Amino acid sequence: MTRMHRIALRIYLPTLACLLLAFASTWVLSGAAPQPQGGEFFNALRWLPHALTGVALVLGTVASLRLRRWEAGDALICACGGLLGSERDGRFGRYRTCVACGRHHVVDR
Repeated sequence: MTRMHRIALRIYLPTLACLLLAFASTWVLSGAAPQPQGGEFFNALRWLPHALTGVALVLGTVASLRLRRWEAGDALICACGGLLGSERDGRFGRYRTCVACGRHHVVDR
């Protein structure tokens, strides 16, 4: 597995998790018979796989755009060449984490 594959896997991991959850919910809900009591809840639950697939589509699009910006050199890049994540609040201030090496980079304000 190359470095690019590891970066792509880390970026696409939420998308993959959403798709697996959508598949599992489809499998569970296909075997469940609708109940006369609580029918509204079951009807709402039937839309869960579709909603999860939509969320996975959005997450995958965002991840693809981030990788495209990284390839073009338009994104924030670590010294190791990896893509930097979003800003987070930490104990010593705001920072960004590298997707490739995991280092924390302090955000200057």
